[in-house]
Amino acid sequence: MKAHLFTDADNTLWDTDTVFATAQLEMLREVEKLTGRTAPEDEDQGLAFLRTIDQRIATEHPDHLRYPPALLAQGLALVLEGERVEGAVARVTAPNLAPTNAFEPAQSRFLDAIRRLPPLRKGVREGLLAVTRARIPVMIVTEERAERCRKFATEHQLDGLIDEIISVRKTHEAYANLKRKAGPGRCFMVGDQMDRDIVAAVAAGFSTFYFPGGFAPYWASELDSSETTRIDRFDAIVPEILAAARIRHSN
Repeated sequence: MKAHLFTDADNTLWDTDTVFATAQLEMLREVEKLTGRTAPEDEDQGLAFLRTIDQRIATEHPDHLRYPPALLAQGLALVLEGERVEGAVARVTAPNLAPTNAFEPAQSRFLDAIRRLPPLRKGVREGLLAVTRARIPVMIVTEERAERCRKFATEHQLDGLIDEIISVRKTHEAYANLKRKAGPGRCFMVGDQMDRDIVAAVAAGFSTFYFPGGFAPYWASELDSSETTRIDRFDAIVPEILAAARIRHSN
């Protein structure tokens, strides 16, 4: 019996949240200087303050979490200047939003900052090595650009452990299509986001592993996790996948 491993990349293979948190706090400090107003002094509280606005914008914007970072800078400025979060989000996500250059430098610096190489998460190299040695194909499924994902995989020397990188909006239909293309055998999906990585994959007939990271959007907090296996390191997937492929795992 064959097995096929699909895995998310950001916050699953590598800890993108650490890089984003640093970049977001840098943006917040920059917007504070622009407005002359300050967010909560504690960095954790500052990050929570920022991410409340970030997630609200993502909820309303058609590009979801991939909306232009300048909108976050503008939303932060509005809230720091006294506008309620709901009103600020409505303004920056309005289809007739007037373009402004005031936050372009903050956006450019943010985009530069998130290009930093994020560290691998626990057990990633070990897990991918074990699965690859068993000749089980490994596909990365990401909503990010495939080029960016390939760059990080290369810098972490994971190239030889990845068969394909697929950039696609993660929906039930997308997973069903991936499963159909994989052919016979059991399909596994590993990810850190309940809605995009787990629920949609389960609906398409995947077996899933939920590998929570440092960031979980508020809208996914109430989703049912009873049909997935929660893991605390990536290589915890290995025994079940090798068993599904009828390969005995040996150290």
